[in-house]
Amino acid sequence: MPVAKIATNPHFGIFTIEKLVRAVPTLAVWGAAAGSAAMLFGSNVPLIQKDILSKIPVLGANWPVAEANDEE
Repeated sequence: MPVAKIATNPHFGIFTIEKLVRAVPTLAVWGAAAGSAAMLFGSNVPLIQKDILSKIPVLGANWPVAEANDEE
């Protein structure tokens, strides 16, 4: 009589690879939406304009950075 071989799926807690593969596209869409909303709501904050928005390759010209004059 052959002995049944026990096969287990790799997992981390309750997350298996199959669940992760199904969830990644949804998480990516929600992450992009959250990042876009954060940039939209923070677009009037000067620090965000200078450090993040002005460094976007194509759209960065919409948020010009004022140069500081340090003449003493």
